[in-house]
Amino acid sequence: MQRRTVLKGGVSLLAAAGAPMVARAQAPKSIRIGYAVSLSGPYAPGAQSTTWSQYKLWAKDVNDAGGIFLKKHDRKVPIELIDYDDRSQIEEAIRLVERLILNDKVDLVLPPWGTATNLATAPVFNKHEYPAIHYTASAMRVRQLGPRWPYSFWALVQPDNGTEPLAAMCAQLKKEGKIKGRIAIMHVADQLGVEMATAMVDACKKAAVEVVYNKSYPLGVSDLQPQIREVMALDPDAFFCFSYPTDTFMVTEQAQVVGFSPPIFYTGVGTPFPAYAAKFGAKKNGVLLYGAVDTTAPGQKEYIARHKAMFNRDVEIGSIGTYGTLQILQKAIEQVGEIDRKKIRDAIAAGTFETVADVYTFKDQVHQTAWAVGQWQGDEVVGVYPADKRGAKPLMFPKPKW
Repeated sequence: MQRRTVLKGGVSLLAAAGAPMVARAQAPKSIRIGYAVSLSGPYAPGAQSTTWSQYKLWAKDVNDAGGIFLKKHDRKVPIELIDYDDRSQIEEAIRLVERLILNDKVDLVLPPWGTATNLATAPVFNKHEYPAIHYTASAMRVRQLGPRWPYSFWALVQPDNGTEPLAAMCAQLKKEGKIKGRIAIMHVADQLGVEMATAMVDACKKAAVEVVYNKSYPLGVSDLQPQIREVMALDPDAFFCFSYPTDTFMVTEQAQVVGFSPPIFYTGVGTPFPAYAAKFGAKKNGVLLYGAVDTTAPGQKEYIARHKAMFNRDVEIGSIGTYGTLQILQKAIEQVGEIDRKKIRDAIAAGTFETVADVYTFKDQVHQTAWAVGQWQGDEVVGVYPADKRGAKPLMFPKPKW
């Protein structure tokens, strides 16, 4: 089912007084931007928290400010959003992205949620030459496919860069005599989970860290206690679960139920969600997680206040990152001064962009200094690795007992 939302924020669709008549005649009434995202199905919780909520907030912010300035027309133009539910189905996402481009003839298309869905739709973006900044996608294939997909940009940390700091952390703690260097890995049997686990094993081999357990579990699993008990029996120093939101909550809760509380405890997608903080309270302190943002980034506090006002909930780092990619898109459009997709693509490729999440630069389509590891420290998620990034905080070790 198609869902159309027109967000104009009170902006007049007439040209500003005093603008040249030619510009008034040629200026578009709106910039039509579409997206196909999981509004239902297993991907929906992550998509709602991280992706489409940010699309709506950004459109509201832009329209409240009068729109995106197009210097070719010497005026600001409001955004019109057109959205579809891909129902957490990859084939449906592909079909809907093509529908937005070919049938709806939108000016731009925003990416879906999730690694597999982003990888599946990237060829469509590139076939039709629609620039897209994919935030919720991490896969080793990205580096090989990046040059072949010049219209797709990848803003999130990739599996090797996301796991190498974790292995190096364990190796250093072992060298310092703080742990024995025995780690356990669990992962969801979906693309991101598999790739993160594979990269982690490779990183541990290079760092001379012993992997004592490495098993997957199916997407949609209802109980992880048997596997947690298997891991617990091995008494590892560190536990890494490359998980999706539902199982992130499950593994954290069930680890507490069975009394499994190693000094290093890492979970994946969903760990920074406000609901995670609400559910686990002080017990979240010290939990490591996938990715981070620079908490010192300019404009972040104001963004958080607008997010709270619109959704009546706190933000999570994924939503901040997604919003940051939308700022990149807006800056590229305003730099070009018109909706020329090739020029917008070139502006993204060549630019350095300060956002509410991070400073982004792309080489071969991939963000070069993405945050790899964050950690709950008190009531805040902070960036830990890379340790030399602006805003990075020292690792909290060990994680307090549950």
